[in-house]
Amino acid sequence: MLFVCFVHAKVMVPSELILKQEKRNWLDLPSDVTFNILNRIGMVDILENAQKVCTAWRKICKDPAMWRVINMNDLQGTIAEVSAGKMCKNAVDRSQGQLVDITIVSTYDADLHLYVADRSSQLRRLEMAHQFFYGKLTTAALMKFPLLEELNLYKIEISKEEIETVGRYCPMLKTLKVNQRGWRLFNADEGSLTRYNEIAMAIGQNLLGIRHLELIGNKMTNVGLRVILDNCHHLETLDLRECFYIDLKGDPR
Repeated sequence: MLFVCFVHAKVMVPSELILKQEKRNWLDLPSDVTFNILNRIGMVDILENAQKVCTAWRKICKDPAMWRVINMNDLQGTIAEVSAGKMCKNAVDRSQGQLVDITIVSTYDADLHLYVADRSSQLRRLEMAHQFFYGKLTTAALMKFPLLEELNLYKIEISKEEIETVGRYCPMLKTLKVNQRGWRLFNADEGSLTRYNEIAMAIGQNLLGIRHLELIGNKMTNVGLRVILDNCHHLETLDLRECFYIDLKGDPR
């Protein structure tokens, strides 16, 4: 009969080999490292928590460079819409005109759009999105972004007049995304779809330097598409997903 015996031996470690874990003092980090860390935690944590830790952190949190990019996605599910608007304005103020990229989500507030426009002449990228209801652009705000290079709209309505405004006041625009939910019209024909070509035709007539274009869910027909292809000679990418009334068989021209 085989007997197996397990002996649990205690290993003795010389005291001089025991390394005491040192506690890290975050306040002793170089300011550039602290800036990098705080810049990753999101708008709410910066304004509600981090800036209250100490004077040094508050100074970093008020640095305009911290607010060159503002993303209201950070606020989703954390605070009420009204408070989100106020917090966004606070962040815009802290940017001191250095804001280059902003994402505005689920708040239709013309005052907020104009507030950003009046204080952000250096803006390069603007993204707006609504989760539940369709919002609208503010034409007066679009007139104040001369350096805008990218405009992304998700469930945001845009008119022919607003496209014309962008073409006139945003000469640097290279990317336009107007993404909506695609759906088919009952008994649609070329005549009933005429007004849906207005946006496509406005793009083709006013955004001649556009390079990247997304028109997901647009109801234009080949008529509108033809205007874009005939006039936007610098176009590199074109996304037409859920554009149900375009016939891509053969040459769309």
